[in-house]
Amino acid sequence: MRTILKDTFETNLGEIELSIKSEYEIQYSVKDNLKIETENHKIGVLVTDLNELEFPEDMKIENSKGWRIYIEKKSEKSEKLYVICKLINKNPDNTWDYNSGENLEAVEIENKKELLHIGTEDAEAMKWRAENNDWFPFRLKNEISLEKPITNYIDFGFESIIPNLEINEKLYLHFLIATRKKTEKNDNENISTWVAVDNSKKELDELNRKYGL
Repeated sequence: MRTILKDTFETNLGEIELSIKSEYEIQYSVKDNLKIETENHKIGVLVTDLNELEFPEDMKIENSKGWRIYIEKKSEKSEKLYVICKLINKNPDNTWDYNSGENLEAVEIENKKELLHIGTEDAEAMKWRAENNDWFPFRLKNEISLEKPITNYIDFGFESIIPNLEINEKLYLHFLIATRKKTEKNDNENISTWVAVDNSKKELDELNRKYGL
């Protein structure tokens, strides 16, 4: 497997990396290599700023980045594709844990001073999109569930194994990151970063339309 697309987000806890791996080489790439083609897939990544979201007055995030990944099959051949989003240069002070919610899978990474969340849609959200043919093949609606997700937890992040798509089928997924500094006062009650990454494709579509992305 080789890395065919990569982007990074520098945080006070370390560098978060998005990488897409394939058994095939890149045939074509544009726009800082965030839009590529292999022999069998077209892949585009749209970067989104979560600071444009509307938050309650008592909630605030420091930095954020969202990767919205669009995959389209252009041949009959099979191709193994893996999408990975994780903290890559962790240090001994950093810890991580699961922090999921309804329609959300999330990883919480922290040390004594900083906290961040990485969030993505869970299998139920993807299944709903499959049933509505919204960038997840209707054909696969019975092949995805909470017991059979395409995205799984790994240390300090996630790995998605893209199912084998048929020609012209499309699949979408995203990874959202939000960070903040810790405060001594009632810090455990501050869920700003978790709320920031708890967004569906539909909500991000509306955000991108609002800002002309």
